Amino acid sequence: MDILSGAYASVPADSSWDQQTEQLFYKTLKEDVAISGLEIPFSGQLNRFGNEWFYAQLNSNWRSVITCIPGTMAELSKDPYFGIASDNEVGRSKAIKFYQQANQQIQQFNSYFNKQMVTHVLIHSAPTINEQVPSSVRALVKSLNELQQWDWHGAKLVIEHCDAQVNTQHSEKGFMRIEDEIDAITTVNKHAKQRLGISINWGRSAIEAKSCNGPVEHIKQCIKADLLTGLIFSGASDTSDVYGVWKDSHMPPQFNDFDCINNRDSVLNEEQVKRCMQLQAGTKLDFVGCKISLLPNKQSLATRIKYIQKTLAMIKDCIN
Repeated sequence: MDILSGAYASVPADSSWDQQTEQLFYKTLKEDVAISGLEIPFSGQLNRFGNEWFYAQLNSNWRSVITCIPGTMAELSKDPYFGIASDNEVGRSKAIKFYQQANQQIQQFNSYFNKQMVTHVLIHSAPTINEQVPSSVRALVKSLNELQQWDWHGAKLVIEHCDAQVNTQHSEKGFMRIEDEIDAITTVNKHAKQRLGISINWGRSAIEAKSCNGPVEHIKQCIKADLLTGLIFSGASDTSDVYGVWKDSHMPPQFNDFDCINNRDSVLNEEQVKRCMQLQAGTKLDFVGCKISLLPNKQSLATRIKYIQKTLAMIKDCIN
């Protein structure tokens, strides 16, 4: 099981970091033997400083996952019908073309290192659902059937579940229900060249349920369907002024021996991590990891590294 860091979420969202600082950030991570690889964002390219620069920052032994959520959200800001689950054929076709671009980037990534560097591609059941923008299992099945026929250069396709649209409550992503994602993948897997799976982001499932029980229930459903592939720990809060109330802001967990006032009201802690890791113990996860942001943005590079390392150490302790 690979241990991943969604390190990009720990980089300041503003322009306070220059290229040299980000280079030092990745240099420190590259030397950390506890990390098997990264969760790398795709939004047209893999890093704001360009792919060639980014490749040079990576450990050539890492086995990484590409997440398409940043690019998906960027496209949704321009076209609300965008998404592989969209009932709008134009919007669905745009999403297919977006994943073609991601596919090409993975080929280039592997070619640079002359070996497979990407193990999984996280895809998403956009669009954000509302009365004007419907989605369906039928549309998602159609898209997944197309995507799984491509050569993904050794990588496996995985739907990363994001918080679903639930009745009238506010959603962060508002994508498809996990029951519908399971239904679609189960249908496609009957004839797929390579089985698709599901990855759970702890924070997004907690946001959907407004409870720590959300991730647990989603993990149970995926295990029952024999689809659980990955698990990423990203926190959330029901009270935080800094990270927001049930916002997908990648809040760090609470720590027993190291704490900061800004993450003391995180609902993610060692008990919740242990609960999830014990639950999946009988399965064979391909990857587990963390994705955390440090707010406010003035947090130092050293502090950001420390939070990543402490979170990964907590996860590893719960595996053993």
